[in-house]
Amino acid sequence: MKKFRVLLTGSSGRLGSVIREDLADIWDILPVSRTGVPGRIKCNFLFRKERENLLKEDFDIVVNAAAVSSPSSCAENPVNCWILNTMLPLMLSEYCRSKGLPLVHFSTDLVYSGGNPPYSESSTAVPVSFYGWTKLIADVLLQRAYFRTLIIRTSVLYGDTPSEKTTFSQDLLSGKINTVYVDSWRNHTPIHWLAGILPGLVSTGESGLVIASGRYAQSRSAFAEALLERHGKSTDHLVHAYAPYGIPSKLYLNGRYHTSSVNL
Repeated sequence: MKKFRVLLTGSSGRLGSVIREDLADIWDILPVSRTGVPGRIKCNFLFRKERENLLKEDFDIVVNAAAVSSPSSCAENPVNCWILNTMLPLMLSEYCRSKGLPLVHFSTDLVYSGGNPPYSESSTAVPVSFYGWTKLIADVLLQRAYFRTLIIRTSVLYGDTPSEKTTFSQDLLSGKINTVYVDSWRNHTPIHWLAGILPGLVSTGESGLVIASGRYAQSRSAFAEALLERHGKSTDHLVHAYAPYGIPSKLYLNGRYHTSSVNL
């Protein structure tokens, strides 16, 4: 059986790097990164000419995992955030529509305010950060622009990743993160599970907006304690605190796709 040739943006990021490694036997992946390290196509998405040259490659599917995913980074550099989180997916959508190719785009639970959980695909989204707005605007415009677009909203990703950008769980286990919020609830999502469901979603022609996340919502503090205990590490160093202004509190998700169990 012929493998799908997949253009993967954000291939050096947390999720992109897992997709690149985990699905290499299933898809013929064309990995794209800003630096263009050996084995990847170089493309700095901030430059229009480089974005246009990228689309000269031969592929069957586009999976867009590129984003500025830190709310603080988006606030510090809103122009780059807007280009990567909103303009890039729209450009990819326009090209895929012209060629009749499917597009998979990743979004976030931070499009919701956290004030009226649980959230499903039909819930009203009102972000509380500029990052959330850039993602929400892209989601809305993509749904209107091209019917073969699959938008996957997910929550905090955890698990090992080969990327230089570590996940929340890796930072907890390494001691990089010590302060955990007792009032910020998220559906922490296994990163390898999320990558693993992609071929099935593509093969069945899934499109539109779906939520794919961990089944259960946990506070950041409860998740941190469970993770450290599962790995035989002490929790004495954890500092429990309330989330600062601008971080949604109760982001319980009740979407179409979720894990069947919790695997720390």
